[in-house]
Amino acid sequence: MHAVGIGLASTTVSVTDVVDNLGSTYSLAIARGASKPQGVELWYRLNISSGSTRVFVNLSGTSSGALAIGQFNGVSTANALLQTGSSAITANSTSHGSAEITPSENNALVISLARWNASTIGTVTVLGGMNTWLSTATTVRTLGLYIIQTNASTVTGSFTTSSNCQHASVIAAFSDTRAIVVKMRRRSLSMLGCGA
Repeated sequence: MHAVGIGLASTTVSVTDVVDNLGSTYSLAIARGASKPQGVELWYRLNISSGSTRVFVNLSGTSSGALAIGQFNGVSTANALLQTGSSAITANSTSHGSAEITPSENNALVISLARWNASTIGTVTVLGGMNTWLSTATTVRTLGLYIIQTNASTVTGSFTTSSNCQHASVIAAFSDTRAIVVKMRRRSLSMLGCGA
């Protein structure tokens, strides 16, 4: 699966579609678009072809922002999207996070993407056991997090910054129904790569 996170600087621009160089279309998982302080969206595509080498994002208007792509192995090939959530804060703070969600299945892949409005945010500290798949700090102001949630329990993409800022963020859980044979013979989801 490819997960495409888009952080927009504009509060009035949204993503109209996401396609790759083969013409494959991506599905919108969750958007916190056209909301203050920033817009942020998460799109995904299952069963990616090895010939898919470029992703194109079309916007409803002109905006600067950030684009991140994460590649994950072991996501269900049918009905993969389980739960979604989003949040935003419009007052400066050092505490941030996506909405809290509880995947309905064990071994779910949970992905979060946050966009903040300040160019100087200091040190970012990730909370709640999530892993970083994208951290661009001051350049494009975006943080991507993920976790393989072994048990169907509550998770949120929370983090702190040492300087005040505002944020918008999205979070989505994806199903794992594919058994991958590994040495310990357990179900497994894994991240294969990312880029920004």
